[in-house]
Amino acid sequence: MPLYTFYPCKEDGSSTAIEAYFLKADDNAVPFALKVMAEHPSCAFVSVWQDARPVLVRRRSDVGSRANQSQLQPTS
Repeated sequence: MPLYTFYPCKEDGSSTAIEAYFLKADDNAVPFALKVMAEHPSCAFVSVWQDARPVLVRRRSDVGSRANQSQLQPTS
């Protein structure tokens, strides 16, 4: 399984921590992004990468919207 790296970031883009998980596929990154966001209340968004490939960005503002909860925001 590939290693996915999660970066909880402040609004200015600076990362406050790094978490990494082995996941089967990109779709599995969403619940982990929400978990990382919950554990880092000061972050504005979580950026997820698999090796050098950007996977998704999940903004805190997305979490409150039911319409956006099941959608990814690809970074490419």
